[in-house]
Amino acid sequence: MFEPPLLNAAEQRVMGVLIEKSLATPQYYPLTLNQVVTACNQKSNRDPVMSLMEDEVEGVLNTLANRGLATQVFASGSRAGKYRQELTGMLELNGQEMAVLAEFLLRGAQTVGELRTRASRMKSIPDMAALNEVLQGLAGKDQPLARRLTPPGIQRGVRWGHLLQDAALLDAMVEKAPESTTSATSTPATSISATSISSPPPQPSSDRLSQLEEKLDALEKRIAQLENSQRL
Repeated sequence: MFEPPLLNAAEQRVMGVLIEKSLATPQYYPLTLNQVVTACNQKSNRDPVMSLMEDEVEGVLNTLANRGLATQVFASGSRAGKYRQELTGMLELNGQEMAVLAEFLLRGAQTVGELRTRASRMKSIPDMAALNEVLQGLAGKDQPLARRLTPPGIQRGVRWGHLLQDAALLDAMVEKAPESTTSATSTPATSISATSISSPPPQPSSDRLSQLEEKLDALEKRIAQLENSQRL
């Protein structure tokens, strides 16, 4: 069984370019060294933008060729070799899977919306359901090629990344599940027993009752005095 390779940043860029051009502009594929350099350093459809030198790109192509991931071919009567990638054939990827993998290699982790729009310039991916099928296919292979970075349960802004890189780099991109913002605690309801409902209210003490009676007597006397004075 072919084990997917781990690629460094420059190798990812070169491999992404070769896959991209094989799909987007097959009439100009395979690519010359100069074409690979230009495509690696272009400012559109790349993240991050790189400034690789020709000797750097040539070194990467030689490394990929030594690993069986790329091949240099020569047209009849031509001294300048051209380069093609062998990776997607070894991984047995279809066109849509190739396009999504190319986007991962050229721009890194992306949201599903970005992936569908960008990969569709190479191979038609009509809707999100089709993209989800592609991603699940890449993730479900015997040797997985893609991984969801957004925690389960979150539906918006879901991000995915590829597994042709150092696992530690990908682990650093994994998003943490949001902490719950609501407290599970609640104020317990006050319980009222049947005994407390049926019991009569507490009675005032005898001293307190005597004081109230004295005040009432004084008020009654005062009222009587006022009434007598009015009669006079």
